[in-house]
Amino acid sequence: MKLVMTLLVKNECDIIRQNIEFHLSSGVDYIIAIDNGSRDGTRDILVDYERRGIATVIDEPRQNYAQSEWVTAAALRARDEFDADWILNNDADEFWLGPSGDLKQDILSAATGKLICERRNMLYAWDDEDSGNWIDKARYRVAEPVSFTKPRDIFENSLPAPYLYLGLPSKMLLSAQGLKSVSQGNHDGSYETSMKGSKSSIRIYHYPLRSKTQFREKVMQGAEAYARNKELPPGMGWHWRRWYHLLQIQDLDTMLSDVLPSSEKLRRDRESGIIVEDNTMRSYLMSLTA
Repeated sequence: MKLVMTLLVKNECDIIRQNIEFHLSSGVDYIIAIDNGSRDGTRDILVDYERRGIATVIDEPRQNYAQSEWVTAAALRARDEFDADWILNNDADEFWLGPSGDLKQDILSAATGKLICERRNMLYAWDDEDSGNWIDKARYRVAEPVSFTKPRDIFENSLPAPYLYLGLPSKMLLSAQGLKSVSQGNHDGSYETSMKGSKSSIRIYHYPLRSKTQFREKVMQGAEAYARNKELPPGMGWHWRRWYHLLQIQDLDTMLSDVLPSSEKLRRDRESGIIVEDNTMRSYLMSLTA
């Protein structure tokens, strides 16, 4: 079995090396990285892996977040040029972990060619001191995600809980045979024949917010890119549009409080069991650098 990972990135130098090293250690054989105009040294890191013969770097200069188009092209290339049997379409802030620690071993038990993998959104308090390593700060997650539907008014309606408490859409690990396209957000894939997804024991540890500066930049570039893409429906990327709006009409702290709990709420929710401390990924990443 050959497992290839696609990786769409922009300005992720704080996390990209840990992401790549973790997935290489977990069974990924090769990486096709799409760099969307990074300016912070991310591309230099990717090129280092390309020189080592374990990655291909694709430059995508367009700033309209046509993720489905770009990732589909990379996934089909993974199959047709690099002989992938399975394709993991990834973002820099996502770490895919199965119970065995070997993604290939966990894929062998797949019931279908589409594996539904749930996300664990890792978080910390928005009003904590903004210093230190993200892997040491983001040690918490909800025990049970909060059910919700997208707000009718994405700018004005309140969320039922901080965004990273919510039950966000799962993502798919896809078999290569018969693959036609990858959906926006990497949430699904379409095939030449109908194929249902099956639930997987693989979990995705998700670290979207690692510092105030990093997240502000991510929101700005994400929302502005969605605004440029007139082919996507206006509800696509609603959370990026919402946070950009909060950032523009209020301030950074207001936006952050929509995503994360306060330190007081985090304390109360830990005491009640709503929030649990989870050092699983922290331990894995620390072992890679030991």
